[in-house]
Amino acid sequence: MAYLIFALRLVLGGVLLVAGVLKAHDGPASTAVTIAGYRILPSAVVAPLGVALPYFEIFVGAYLIGGLFTRIAGWIAAVQFSIFSAAVASLVIRHIAADCGCFGSGVPVPPSWGHVALDVLAACASIVVAVRGPGAFALDWLLFPSSYFRSGREAHSP
Repeated sequence: MAYLIFALRLVLGGVLLVAGVLKAHDGPASTAVTIAGYRILPSAVVAPLGVALPYFEIFVGAYLIGGLFTRIAGWIAAVQFSIFSAAVASLVIRHIAADCGCFGSGVPVPPSWGHVALDVLAACASIVVAVRGPGAFALDWLLFPSSYFRSGREAHSP
């Protein structure tokens, strides 16, 4: 199970890291325009979120990949993917043909139920990491030998 958790950490963390880097490369204005295209949030929130979201994704992705604060990062990723799935579902339901912006403006992804399903699957996988983490090769094993951060179901580091 430890190696499965490790694999999930790499995949989920990699997705978040790449998505964050591509959004950061696009710049906060482009990210804010994409967020505004969802027509969900008030305009006062869109610009600050356009600045913060890419770096938030980068940090959560890096924490998952490294296995640092794994259980907390897993819960944060689960909430994040749940929010993404709800936002994309709202585009599909309201028939808004906006680009989801998941991987920045360079990778256009139209909203679809398949996309929503992938986000829900990622949220579920993140919950598995949060509950069963930290898994193999996690910094939590080294830095927190007897704390919450490595108190998942694994008895010892592999």
